Amino acid sequence: MLDFTMAPKKRKIVNVEEVTHKEEVATLKTALEDKNKEIESDRKKHEETVANLNLKEVESENDKIEINNLKRKLSESKHIVDELKERIKCPVCLEIPQTGPVSVCPNGHLVCNECRNRVDNACPTCRVAMGEGKSLLAVAVIENISHQCQFVDCGEFFSHEEIEKHAKVCCQRTVSCPHSSCNVKVGLSKLLDHCRDCSFLAYRITLEQVSAVKTLYFTPTNVKGKKDWFFQLRAFTCEDISFCLKVEKRDWLYNVYLVMLATEEECSEYKSEMTVHGYGCDALSDDSVAFNFWGKPCSIDVDEKEWVGVKIDEKGMKQILSKSWSKSGSRNKFSVSFSIGKIPTLLTTL
Repeated sequence: MLDFTMAPKKRKIVNVEEVTHKEEVATLKTALEDKNKEIESDRKKHEETVANLNLKEVESENDKIEINNLKRKLSESKHIVDELKERIKCPVCLEIPQTGPVSVCPNGHLVCNECRNRVDNACPTCRVAMGEGKSLLAVAVIENISHQCQFVDCGEFFSHEEIEKHAKVCCQRTVSCPHSSCNVKVGLSKLLDHCRDCSFLAYRITLEQVSAVKTLYFTPTNVKGKKDWFFQLRAFTCEDISFCLKVEKRDWLYNVYLVMLATEEECSEYKSEMTVHGYGCDALSDDSVAFNFWGKPCSIDVDEKEWVGVKIDEKGMKQILSKSWSKSGSRNKFSVSFSIGKIPTLLTTL
Protein backbone atom coordinates (compact mmCIF):
# COMPACT_ATOMS: atom_id res chain seq x y z
CA MET A 1 0.00 0.00 0.00
CA LEU A 2 1.30 3.29 -1.06
CA ASP A 3 1.86 6.13 1.52
CA PHE A 4 0.87 9.50 0.01
CA THR A 5 1.77 11.51 3.13
CA MET A 6 3.88 14.68 2.22
CA ALA A 7 7.29 14.81 3.63
CA PRO A 8 7.97 17.79 5.98
CA LYS A 9 9.73 20.91 4.42
CA LYS A 10 13.30 21.58 5.31
CA ARG A 11 13.73 24.73 7.41
CA LYS A 12 16.14 27.43 6.05
CA ILE A 13 18.84 28.10 8.54
CA VAL A 14 19.65 31.89 8.79
CA ASN A 15 23.18 32.74 9.63
CA VAL A 16 23.05 35.83 11.91
CA GLU A 17 26.71 36.55 11.52
CA GLU A 18 26.38 36.57 7.74
CA VAL A 19 23.46 39.06 7.87
CA THR A 20 25.32 41.30 10.22
CA HIS A 21 28.37 41.24 7.96
CA LYS A 22 26.31 42.19 4.91
CA GLU A 23 24.75 45.10 6.78
CA GLU A 24 28.15 46.33 7.85
CA VAL A 25 29.41 46.05 4.28
CA ALA A 26 26.41 48.01 3.01
CA THR A 27 26.93 50.68 5.66
CA LEU A 28 30.62 50.95 4.87
CA LYS A 29 29.85 51.07 1.15
CA THR A 30 27.41 53.94 1.72
CA ALA A 31 29.90 55.77 3.94
CA LEU A 32 32.60 55.24 1.32
CA GLU A 33 30.37 56.63 -1.42
CA ASP A 34 29.54 59.67 0.74
CA LYS A 35 33.24 60.17 1.45
CA ASN A 36 34.06 59.89 -2.23
CA LYS A 37 31.42 62.52 -2.99
CA GLU A 38 32.88 64.76 -0.29
CA ILE A 39 36.39 64.26 -1.66
CA GLU A 40 35.17 65.01 -5.18
CA SER A 41 33.44 68.16 -3.93
CA ASP A 42 36.58 69.27 -2.08
CA ARG A 43 38.63 68.53 -5.20
CA LYS A 44 36.39 70.71 -7.34
CA LYS A 45 36.49 73.49 -4.75
CA HIS A 46 40.26 73.23 -4.63
CA GLU A 47 40.46 73.42 -8.43
CA GLU A 48 38.18 76.49 -8.41
CA THR A 49 40.30 78.09 -5.67
CA VAL A 50 43.50 77.43 -7.60
CA ALA A 51 41.89 78.80 -10.76
CA ASN A 52 40.74 81.94 -8.90
CA LEU A 53 44.18 82.40 -7.37
CA ASN A 54 45.78 82.09 -10.76
CA LEU A 55 43.29 84.59 -12.13
CA LYS A 56 43.97 86.98 -9.24
CA GLU A 57 47.69 86.62 -9.78
CA VAL A 58 47.18 87.51 -13.42
CA GLU A 59 44.90 90.42 -12.48
CA SER A 60 47.37 91.52 -9.79
CA GLU A 61 50.19 91.43 -12.27
CA ASN A 62 48.08 93.37 -14.75
CA ASP A 63 47.19 95.87 -12.02
CA LYS A 64 50.86 96.32 -11.19
CA ILE A 65 51.63 96.95 -14.82
CA GLU A 66 48.75 99.44 -15.08
CA ILE A 67 49.79 101.19 -11.85
CA ASN A 68 53.37 101.48 -13.06
CA ASN A 69 52.12 102.87 -16.38
CA LEU A 70 49.96 105.40 -14.54
CA LYS A 71 52.87 106.39 -12.31
CA ARG A 72 55.06 106.85 -15.35
CA LYS A 73 52.41 108.94 -17.11
CA LEU A 74 51.83 110.96 -13.94
CA SER A 75 55.55 111.61 -13.63
CA GLU A 76 55.71 112.67 -17.25
CA SER A 77 52.67 114.92 -16.82
CA LYS A 78 54.13 116.45 -13.65
CA HIS A 79 57.37 117.12 -15.49
CA ILE A 80 55.46 118.81 -18.31
CA VAL A 81 53.37 120.88 -15.87
CA ASP A 82 56.48 121.89 -13.90
CA GLU A 83 58.15 122.91 -17.16
CA LEU A 84 55.11 124.99 -18.16
CA LYS A 85 55.02 126.63 -14.73
CA GLU A 86 58.69 127.51 -15.04
CA ARG A 87 58.06 129.00 -18.48
CA ILE A 88 55.28 131.32 -17.29
CA LYS A 89 56.98 132.34 -14.03
CA CYS A 90 57.42 136.11 -13.81
CA PRO A 91 61.14 137.06 -13.94
CA VAL A 92 60.55 140.03 -11.61
CA CYS A 93 58.60 138.61 -8.64
CA LEU A 94 59.48 134.96 -9.46
CA GLU A 95 55.84 134.00 -8.91
CA ILE A 96 53.48 132.09 -11.18
CA PRO A 97 50.62 134.38 -12.24
CA GLN A 98 47.22 133.26 -11.01
CA THR A 99 45.20 135.44 -13.36
CA GLY A 100 45.61 137.07 -16.76
CA PRO A 101 46.41 139.05 -18.74
CA VAL A 102 50.09 138.23 -19.03
CA SER A 103 52.25 140.70 -20.92
CA VAL A 104 54.75 139.38 -23.46
CA CYS A 105 57.60 141.13 -25.23
CA PRO A 106 58.32 140.66 -29.00
CA ASN A 107 60.89 137.98 -28.06
CA GLY A 108 58.33 135.95 -26.10
CA HIS A 109 59.41 136.83 -22.53
CA LEU A 110 56.55 137.06 -20.03
CA VAL A 111 55.84 139.50 -17.20
CA CYS A 112 52.89 139.20 -14.81
CA ASN A 113 50.30 141.95 -14.87
CA GLU A 114 51.22 143.32 -11.45
CA CYS A 115 54.93 143.64 -12.24
CA ARG A 116 54.17 145.03 -15.69
CA ASN A 117 52.61 148.05 -13.99
CA ARG A 118 55.72 148.56 -11.82
CA VAL A 119 58.52 148.24 -14.36
CA ASP A 120 59.33 150.59 -17.23
CA ASN A 121 58.53 149.71 -20.82
CA ALA A 122 61.67 147.60 -21.21
CA CYS A 123 61.44 143.81 -20.95
CA PRO A 124 63.14 142.70 -17.69
CA THR A 125 64.74 139.75 -19.53
CA CYS A 126 66.00 141.11 -22.87
CA ARG A 127 65.44 144.87 -22.38
CA VAL A 128 63.56 145.38 -25.66
CA ALA A 129 60.43 147.51 -25.63
CA MET A 130 57.53 145.53 -24.13
CA GLY A 131 54.81 146.91 -26.33
CA GLU A 132 51.18 145.87 -25.76
CA GLY A 133 51.49 142.15 -26.46
CA LYS A 134 49.52 139.62 -24.37
CA SER A 135 50.16 135.89 -24.17
CA LEU A 136 47.02 133.83 -24.72
CA LEU A 137 49.05 130.65 -24.27
CA ALA A 138 50.22 131.73 -20.80
CA VAL A 139 46.61 132.44 -19.76
CA ALA A 140 45.56 128.99 -21.06
CA VAL A 141 48.27 127.38 -18.91
CA ILE A 142 47.26 129.46 -15.86
CA GLU A 143 43.63 128.36 -16.19
CA ASN A 144 44.52 124.66 -16.39
CA ILE A 145 47.09 124.16 -13.64
CA SER A 146 46.76 124.01 -9.86
CA HIS A 147 48.00 126.99 -7.90
CA GLN A 148 49.64 126.99 -4.47
CA CYS A 149 48.18 129.30 -1.84
CA GLN A 150 50.30 132.43 -1.60
CA PHE A 151 50.21 132.64 2.20
CA VAL A 152 53.02 131.30 4.37
CA ASP A 153 52.21 128.13 6.39
CA CYS A 154 49.32 127.15 4.08
CA GLY A 155 50.87 125.44 1.07
CA GLU A 156 47.61 123.91 -0.24
CA PHE A 157 46.90 123.72 -3.96
CA PHE A 158 43.69 124.82 -5.67
CA SER A 159 42.31 125.09 -9.17
CA HIS A 160 42.28 128.40 -10.99
CA GLU A 161 38.57 128.78 -10.16
CA GLU A 162 39.05 128.13 -6.43
CA ILE A 163 42.35 129.83 -5.56
CA GLU A 164 40.89 133.34 -5.31
CA LYS A 165 37.98 132.16 -3.14
CA HIS A 166 40.38 130.32 -0.86
CA ALA A 167 42.61 133.38 -0.44
CA LYS A 168 39.70 135.31 1.08
CA VAL A 169 39.07 132.74 3.82
CA CYS A 170 42.50 131.13 4.29
CA CYS A 171 43.27 130.92 8.00
CA GLN A 172 46.85 131.84 7.16
CA ARG A 173 45.96 135.00 5.21
CA THR A 174 47.99 138.07 6.09
CA VAL A 175 46.27 140.64 8.31
CA SER A 176 47.40 143.74 10.17
CA CYS A 177 47.41 144.18 13.93
CA PRO A 178 44.17 146.03 14.80
CA HIS A 179 46.06 148.72 16.71
CA SER A 180 46.82 151.72 14.53
CA SER A 181 50.25 152.27 16.10
CA CYS A 182 51.40 148.70 15.42
CA ASN A 183 52.66 148.00 11.91
CA VAL A 184 53.02 144.24 12.33
CA LYS A 185 51.40 141.98 9.73
CA VAL A 186 50.98 138.28 10.50
CA GLY A 187 48.95 135.27 9.43
CA LEU A 188 45.44 135.33 10.87
CA SER A 189 46.03 132.12 12.82
CA LYS A 190 48.95 133.84 14.58
CA LEU A 191 47.30 137.18 15.26
CA LEU A 192 46.18 136.32 18.78
CA ASP A 193 49.67 135.05 19.56
CA HIS A 194 50.98 138.40 18.37
CA CYS A 195 48.42 140.20 20.52
CA ARG A 196 49.81 138.47 23.60
CA ASP A 197 53.17 140.11 22.95
CA CYS A 198 51.96 143.34 21.33
CA SER A 199 52.88 146.34 23.48
CA PHE A 200 49.59 147.97 22.48
CA LEU A 201 47.43 145.19 23.94
CA ALA A 202 46.18 145.66 27.49
CA TYR A 203 44.95 142.11 28.06
CA ARG A 204 43.22 139.14 26.45
CA ILE A 205 40.49 137.15 28.23
CA THR A 206 37.44 135.04 27.48
CA LEU A 207 33.94 136.50 27.69
CA GLU A 208 33.04 134.33 30.66
CA GLN A 209 35.69 136.14 32.71
CA VAL A 210 34.76 139.78 32.05
CA SER A 211 32.16 141.98 33.71
CA ALA A 212 29.29 143.87 32.10
CA VAL A 213 31.24 147.12 31.90
CA LYS A 214 34.83 147.57 30.89
CA THR A 215 36.59 150.72 32.01
CA LEU A 216 39.10 152.38 29.73
CA TYR A 217 41.42 154.95 31.35
CA PHE A 218 41.88 158.28 29.67
CA THR A 219 44.22 161.05 30.80
CA PRO A 220 43.48 164.38 29.14
CA THR A 221 46.88 165.86 30.02
CA ASN A 222 48.59 163.17 27.92
CA VAL A 223 46.69 164.09 24.78
CA LYS A 224 46.37 167.84 25.21
CA GLY A 225 47.03 169.48 21.86
CA LYS A 226 47.36 166.12 20.12
CA LYS A 227 45.16 165.38 17.16
CA ASP A 228 45.49 161.57 17.32
CA TRP A 229 45.84 159.24 20.28
CA PHE A 230 45.29 155.50 20.72
CA PHE A 231 44.24 153.40 23.70
CA GLN A 232 45.44 149.87 24.33
CA LEU A 233 43.47 147.04 22.74
CA ARG A 234 41.23 144.67 24.68
CA ALA A 235 41.04 141.19 23.09
CA PHE A 236 38.30 138.62 23.75
CA THR A 237 37.21 135.17 22.60
CA CYS A 238 33.67 133.82 22.31
CA GLU A 239 32.24 130.68 20.68
CA ASP A 240 35.49 129.91 18.86
CA ILE A 241 35.71 133.44 17.45
CA SER A 242 37.95 136.25 18.62
CA PHE A 243 37.59 140.01 18.49
CA CYS A 244 39.17 143.20 19.80
CA LEU A 245 37.70 146.33 21.34
CA LYS A 246 39.55 149.29 19.89
CA VAL A 247 39.32 152.90 21.13
CA GLU A 248 41.17 155.80 19.52
CA LYS A 249 41.13 159.56 19.13
CA ARG A 250 41.64 160.56 15.51
CA ASP A 251 40.98 163.89 13.81
CA TRP A 252 39.48 165.20 17.08
CA LEU A 253 36.97 162.35 17.11
CA TYR A 254 36.86 159.45 19.57
CA ASN A 255 36.18 156.16 17.74
CA VAL A 256 35.17 152.86 19.33
CA TYR A 257 35.24 149.71 17.16
CA LEU A 258 34.47 146.06 17.79
CA VAL A 259 36.80 144.21 15.40
CA MET A 260 36.12 140.53 14.71
CA LEU A 261 39.01 138.37 13.53
CA ALA A 262 36.97 136.86 10.71
CA THR A 263 35.74 137.46 7.16
CA GLU A 264 32.99 139.95 6.27
CA GLU A 265 30.64 137.05 5.61
CA GLU A 266 31.25 135.58 9.06
CA CYS A 267 30.85 139.02 10.67
CA SER A 268 27.44 139.41 9.00
CA GLU A 269 26.21 136.49 11.13
CA TYR A 270 26.82 138.47 14.33
CA LYS A 271 25.32 141.54 15.92
CA SER A 272 27.14 143.87 18.29
CA GLU A 273 25.94 146.62 20.61
CA MET A 274 28.19 149.26 22.16
CA THR A 275 27.51 152.10 24.56
CA VAL A 276 30.08 154.71 25.59
CA HIS A 277 29.15 156.44 28.84
CA GLY A 278 30.56 157.96 32.00
CA TYR A 279 32.55 155.87 34.45
CA GLY A 280 30.29 154.78 37.30
CA CYS A 281 27.19 155.89 35.39
CA ASP A 282 24.20 153.81 34.36
CA ALA A 283 24.08 153.97 30.57
CA LEU A 284 20.29 153.53 30.59
CA SER A 285 19.43 156.23 33.15
CA ASP A 286 17.66 159.37 31.98
CA ASP A 287 20.36 161.77 33.13
CA SER A 288 23.23 159.75 31.64
CA VAL A 289 25.16 160.98 28.62
CA ALA A 290 25.77 157.99 26.36
CA PHE A 291 26.57 157.24 22.72
CA ASN A 292 25.36 153.98 21.18
CA PHE A 293 26.02 151.71 18.21
CA TRP A 294 24.07 148.70 16.92
CA GLY A 295 25.31 146.67 13.97
CA LYS A 296 27.63 143.92 12.82
CA PRO A 297 31.23 143.90 14.11
CA CYS A 298 34.02 145.12 11.82
CA SER A 299 35.99 142.52 9.88
CA ILE A 300 39.76 142.31 10.27
CA ASP A 301 39.91 141.87 6.47
CA VAL A 302 38.34 145.27 5.77
CA ASP A 303 40.39 148.45 5.54
CA GLU A 304 40.27 150.39 8.81
CA LYS A 305 38.92 153.43 6.97
CA GLU A 306 35.72 151.48 6.30
CA TRP A 307 35.15 150.38 9.92
CA VAL A 308 31.91 151.49 11.56
CA GLY A 309 31.43 152.07 15.29
CA VAL A 310 30.75 154.72 17.91
CA LYS A 311 32.03 158.20 17.01
CA ILE A 312 32.13 160.98 19.61
CA ASP A 313 33.40 164.53 19.17
CA GLU A 314 35.33 166.35 21.88
CA LYS A 315 32.21 168.14 23.11
CA GLY A 316 30.42 164.84 23.64
CA MET A 317 33.43 163.27 25.39
CA LYS A 318 33.69 166.29 27.69
CA GLN A 319 30.08 165.68 28.75
CA ILE A 320 30.84 162.00 29.41
CA LEU A 321 33.89 162.85 31.52
CA SER A 322 31.84 165.43 33.38
CA LYS A 323 29.33 162.71 34.29
CA SER A 324 32.21 160.49 35.41
CA TRP A 325 33.34 163.21 37.81
CA SER A 326 29.85 163.79 39.21
CA LYS A 327 29.14 160.08 39.70
CA SER A 328 32.48 158.63 40.77
CA GLY A 329 34.79 161.53 41.42
CA SER A 330 37.05 160.42 38.56
CA ARG A 331 37.89 162.96 35.87
CA ASN A 332 39.88 160.69 33.59
CA LYS A 333 37.72 157.63 33.01
CA PHE A 334 34.89 156.62 30.75
CA SER A 335 33.21 153.24 30.19
CA VAL A 336 32.41 151.13 27.15
CA SER A 337 29.65 148.54 27.56
CA PHE A 338 29.23 146.08 24.73
CA SER A 339 27.65 142.77 23.79
CA ILE A 340 28.03 140.42 20.83
CA GLY A 341 26.13 137.37 19.66
CA LYS A 342 24.80 135.53 16.64
CA ILE A 343 21.79 136.92 14.82
CA PRO A 344 18.84 136.94 15.58
CA THR A 345 19.49 136.94 19.33
CA LEU A 346 22.50 137.96 21.31
CA LEU A 347 24.07 134.86 22.78
CA THR A 348 26.53 136.60 25.06
CA THR A 349 26.18 139.85 26.93
CA LEU A 350 28.99 141.59 28.71
